[in-house]
Amino acid sequence: MAALKTISTHVTAMVMATILAVAPVIACQEEAMLVFDASGSMSMAKGGLPKIDIARAAAADVLPELTSKRPTGLVTYGGERGQGCRGVSLKLPPMAGSGDLIIGELSGLQPSGSTPLTEAVWTAALTLKDSGKPGTIVVVTDGKENCGYNACHFSRQLALGAKNIKVHVIGFYMHTSAETNVACLAKNTGGTYTSVHGLDQLKDALKKTLACPRIS
Repeated sequence: MAALKTISTHVTAMVMATILAVAPVIACQEEAMLVFDASGSMSMAKGGLPKIDIARAAAADVLPELTSKRPTGLVTYGGERGQGCRGVSLKLPPMAGSGDLIIGELSGLQPSGSTPLTEAVWTAALTLKDSGKPGTIVVVTDGKENCGYNACHFSRQLALGAKNIKVHVIGFYMHTSAETNVACLAKNTGGTYTSVHGLDQLKDALKKTLACPRIS
């Protein structure tokens, strides 16, 4: 009997080891949405490159690793000519390993239109809320809301209606005068605001806000 019990224990251990070896490892229970600015101002050059190209390069470098651990989706605004304030688009829901899909979506964007930032964050929040899990929204933007909404008022409403969703805002070459209008999205939801200039700073900010657990 003792021998059979020992064999059974060893078999159970081997089965569990096999399951753990083949199962996908998802470190995060929280899902995330990346909100990406493709408005007309992202065509402006910094250091000889359009801002959108710098942002795409940062995403391409860090998202494959980050999304292997945190299911991540994508909302964009702008990116197609003639849209104005109507350019908000849910490109992808949160998915594990979505890095290459997100990079593919970003590669097709052509900067144009205004900055419907509030609507874009709302779209991301609704997508996360449907899952019923805690969630994180990471916004990369170079400008403030200019499509008629009040982002600060919206963020206070979001904090009341979806207490398990945090918004982290990355201001990408953001003018100081505009920062207050976007930083409140983070402040009112328990998130962070980070001002960045350049490729390396943007990569670091994406890592800190999308890593799981988030790096403080």
